[in-house]
Amino acid sequence: MKQRELITRRFDSFRFKKASHEIVKYEPQYYDENGAYQKDEWTCFFDIGKEYEGKVVTMEDYLDVENRFIAVTRAILEAAGCTYVTLGYVEAIRGKRVKEGMRVRVQKIDHYIRLVLRGKVWIVFINSSKGVQFDFSEDVMYMHLFCRIPDEQLREIVESRGLYLDPRVKRVVMCYDDRLKIYTFEKKQ
Repeated sequence: MKQRELITRRFDSFRFKKASHEIVKYEPQYYDENGAYQKDEWTCFFDIGKEYEGKVVTMEDYLDVENRFIAVTRAILEAAGCTYVTLGYVEAIRGKRVKEGMRVRVQKIDHYIRLVLRGKVWIVFINSSKGVQFDFSEDVMYMHLFCRIPDEQLREIVESRGLYLDPRVKRVVMCYDDRLKIYTFEKKQ
């Protein structure tokens, strides 16, 4: 089975959606009871130079968060026993040519994560043999992750690097090939 087909099947899998996680830069205490984030905060690379809550977002602010996502990703891949990931699905957004199906060693993954977080390409990273699949939303600084790492170990990896597991009730909306599906799951506490 081709990687793209496997990814499509996983996106449609109820078990996959229920077991997946979102890793975010947003502090849990600022979500209201409806799951809306209450703090006016920058959300993407394109917010550099804009003002939020009286502070202009600098490249250093952005790079700090980007580097945290890279550190979390590397730690998750290491904990899962991955030495490489495959670029399982690729959509070039801003003229970047990244080859679908290419294998990338974990030590070399930083470049690809930066391309994604900066909105130049969208990639679904996958290592089927280790049960890992992840991608990033370049417009809201979310990492969508499916892995077999125990929840407490994952929480430790994420929080020790200054990011958070999304505390909200999970509502997964998937649109693929003109199909729209919505799933809602309660987060494990």
